[in-house]
Amino acid sequence: MRRRDLWTHPTVVAMMLGFVTLLVAAWRLGALERDWPLLLLPVAMAPFVEFGLHRFVLHAPLPARDGLRRRLQVDLHHAHHAEPREVARLFWPAWALVPLAAVTYGAYALLFGPRVALVPMAGSVGYFVFYEWMHFSHHDSAYRPRTRYGARMRRAHMHHHYYNASHWWGITNDLADVLFRTGGGAAYPKPPRGNPRSLR
Repeated sequence: MRRRDLWTHPTVVAMMLGFVTLLVAAWRLGALERDWPLLLLPVAMAPFVEFGLHRFVLHAPLPARDGLRRRLQVDLHHAHHAEPREVARLFWPAWALVPLAAVTYGAYALLFGPRVALVPMAGSVGYFVFYEWMHFSHHDSAYRPRTRYGARMRRAHMHHHYYNASHWWGITNDLADVLFRTGGGAAYPKPPRGNPRSLR
C-alpha cells in the first residue's frame, strides 16, 4: 500500500477536482465571499452523516438473489469487508459519487438556494477527501497516527473490521458512536465478539 495509491485513485482525484471547481464557481457567482462559513457546515454534520451512511447505506443487507442491486451493494462496501486490505476496495466506487453528490447538492439547494448551495457542497467534497485519507490511513500498516485521537480512531476501525462489524461506525470521528453507544470514546468496553465479515 503506497500513498500514491490514495492520491492517484480516480475517486479521490475526481473529488479534489470537484472541490476546486465548486470553490471557483462559488467565488465567481459571489456566494463564497458572503457565505463562506457554510464551508464548515459539513464538518458539523460529519459525525452524523458518516454514521448514517456507514451504518444504514454501506451496511445495508444484501438482497438474497443475485442481480444488479446485489452487485452494486457488494461493490459499494461489502467487498471491502471481505478484503479489507485490497487497495481498490478502500474507496467509494466512482459510480456512487454521482447519486451521493446529487442528493447532497439537492438538499443544500432546497435549504440555501442553488447558488449558495455551492459553498456547503464544496465543504462536503473537501471533507470527503479528508474522509478517504483517514480511511486509507487506517488500513495502511506503514502509517503511524500522530495523535492519540488518530490512534484511537484507527483502533476502532480495526475493531469494526476484525472484531465486530456492528459497532464503531465512525471513520474520521466517533461523536455519533459516543452518543449512540456504539463504540465511541477511549474507555468504551468491547461488545461481544461478532462476525466482522457478516454485515447488517
